[in-house]
Amino acid sequence: WGSRHRPAAGGCPPAAATARLRGRGWRWQHAGGMEATSPALARFAAEHSFQVHLDDEGPAPDDPLLRVYGGPLGIRRRVPSVVANFVSSADGVTAFGSGGGAGAGAVSLHSAADRYVMALLRCAADCVLIGAGTLRDDTRHQWTPATVMPDLAADLGAHRRRLTGQAGPPALAVVTTGGHLPEGHPALERPDATVLVITTQQGAHHLPQMHRSVRVAVVAAADGISASAILDAVRLQLGASTVLCEGGPSLVGSLIAAGRIDELFLTVAPHLAGRSEAAIRPGIVSGVAFAPGATPRLALRSLRQSGEHLFLRYAVPVTSGEAPAS
Repeated sequence: WGSRHRPAAGGCPPAAATARLRGRGWRWQHAGGMEATSPALARFAAEHSFQVHLDDEGPAPDDPLLRVYGGPLGIRRRVPSVVANFVSSADGVTAFGSGGGAGAGAVSLHSAADRYVMALLRCAADCVLIGAGTLRDDTRHQWTPATVMPDLAADLGAHRRRLTGQAGPPALAVVTTGGHLPEGHPALERPDATVLVITTQQGAHHLPQMHRSVRVAVVAAADGISASAILDAVRLQLGASTVLCEGGPSLVGSLIAAGRIDELFLTVAPHLAGRSEAAIRPGIVSGVAFAPGATPRLALRSLRQSGEHLFLRYAVPVTSGEAPAS
């Protein structure tokens, strides 16, 4: 579906008809010509526009949610792929790590535009992949499209059916080496989607009581879990081809080190979070350090702006080696 670059009716400037939109700074007009646009989506579009500075996929197809985004957002491919999605402060902090339930929302300054992009990515994914720390840092979350944009639940459900043919949300996979997951977390106790916990033999003994539908995949003995083992479990147990990884940094670091992440979506929120000896806050990648001259170089695919927030999309090159997820 990402290969269809048909211009939408109304509001699209002539420059957007080209395959690459660089430096144009055009703003999508969310008015007339938007078929099947719900009142909730129209309200969101009126309040949260995206200014497209660059998009190598071209203009949006004839889809109401993608017209608001201003591009195809084609992450589903003919081959298995892994896409990472992060939000960070301007100084690179991706989590406050308090475990108090603020999660990524506090880092994003509770940006509705960031939640919108997150919801679109979840709609296109077969599985959302997270680490145990991400689960602990957001104590009330369900990793579904409708959770982050409840007012657009009907629109997102219809969008997901168009993309995947599936009525329900994507599956959730949680990676934990030690099995120390929070008791009573709604994603495990009252899941809104299929849930797979990926762990070790040792970690399986420490898992909390979970809903009977939650599956457990033991893929290693006691130490770290490799990126290959994680993705093999997701694909064998869940049949997932398009995997959306939402952190944390150790999990993303292991996937990048193994050359298993294809794209990175990064929202940069307009604030400075800071770090100290008492508050060692993570960035996008941890658990692996690349030498100067050997750092993975990213290729910028798209750049958007909504208010003071920036939305970047990068292609990630293949790297060598594999670091286990902790």
